Amino acid sequence: MSAALGAATAPGWSRAIAAGAIVVAIAVLAVVHLSVGEPRVEPGQLPGILMGDSGERLDRLVVRELRVPRLILALFAGAALGLSGAILQFVLRNPLASPELLGVSAGASLAMAVILLLNAPILFALHPVVALAGGLGGGLIVLAASRGARTPIEAALIGVAVAALLNGIILAVISLAAASGAVQVYFLYTVGNLSNRTWDHVQLVWPWVLVGIPAAFLLARGANVLQLHEDVASSLGMQARRMRLVFIALAALLVGSIVAVAGPIAWVGLLTPHIARLIVVRPDARLVFPAATAIGALLVLAADVLSKVLLYPHEVPVGLCTTLLAAPVILVLIRRSNLGLNQ
Repeated sequence: MSAALGAATAPGWSRAIAAGAIVVAIAVLAVVHLSVGEPRVEPGQLPGILMGDSGERLDRLVVRELRVPRLILALFAGAALGLSGAILQFVLRNPLASPELLGVSAGASLAMAVILLLNAPILFALHPVVALAGGLGGGLIVLAASRGARTPIEAALIGVAVAALLNGIILAVISLAAASGAVQVYFLYTVGNLSNRTWDHVQLVWPWVLVGIPAAFLLARGANVLQLHEDVASSLGMQARRMRLVFIALAALLVGSIVAVAGPIAWVGLLTPHIARLIVVRPDARLVFPAATAIGALLVLAADVLSKVLLYPHEVPVGLCTTLLAAPVILVLIRRSNLGLNQ
C-alpha cells in the first residue's frame, strides 16, 4: 500500500518541483533582462531604480520605460503562444498543430502587413482586432482544407501549404510597398521582435491576454472531452464542433494580440505543449494548459535575453533566438518519437 501511495504522489511532487524551478528561472532571467544592455545596470540597483529615485536619470528612464514593458511583453508573448499551441494540439488531436502550421500566424501577419505596408487607416488600438481576424481566417482556411486529412502529418502539410500561400500574398504586399521605408520596419516585425516596445504596446495586449488565458483554463475540461471521438463528446452533452470553434477562436485571439505588437515569434506554440506534457505526465488539459503557459513565458524570456547578449552590443530579433533554442529540442523529441506522429 505504501508503494502504491508513493507511486501516486511522485508525479505530484515532480510537478511541484518543476513549477518551482520554472518560477525561479523566470525570476533570475527577469533580473538579467532588466540589467543587460546599454546602459548596463547592476542587479543590486534594480530595486531602487524600480521603486525609488536612486541611480542615474538615464538608468531610471531606460529601465522603467523600455525594459520593464519589454519584459512584460516577453512574458505575455510566451504565455499566449505556448497556451495557443496547447489548445490547438488538444482540440484538433494533432501533435503537430501550432499557430505556424495552422495558418494562424500567417493570417495575422498578412493582416498586419496590410496595415504597416499599405498604410491602412486602422487605429493603433484596433491592431489586435485586425490581427485576430486575420489569424482566425487563416486557421479556418486550413481547417476547411484539411477536413479529409487521414494523419496528423497530412494535416500539417496542408497547413504548411496554406501558410506558404498566405506568405506569398505577404510578399506581394511587400512588393507593392517596396519604394517606402516601411519594408525594413516590417522585416524586423515579421521575424519576431520585442525591441523598442513601450507601455503603449503593453496596453494594447494585456486586455486580450488577461481574458484569453483564464478563459482557456476555465474551458480546459472541454478540451479533454474533445480528445474523444465527436460521437462520444456529443453523448456527454457537448456540441463538439461549436466547442472546437470556440477554442480555435481563443487560440487566434491569443496569437493575434501578440502578432499585432511583436510579430510571429516562431516555434513556441509547437514546442511548449510537448515539454508541458512531459512534465505533467498526464494528458490532462487542466494541467497541460497552465504548464504550457508558464513554459512558453520562460522560453520567450530566455530567447529575449539571448537576443540582447548573443551579439552584444548589437541585438538580434527574438524570433531568431526562439528558433535557436527550440529547433534542437524539437529534433531531439522527434528522434525519441515523443511527438506522437503515428497517431
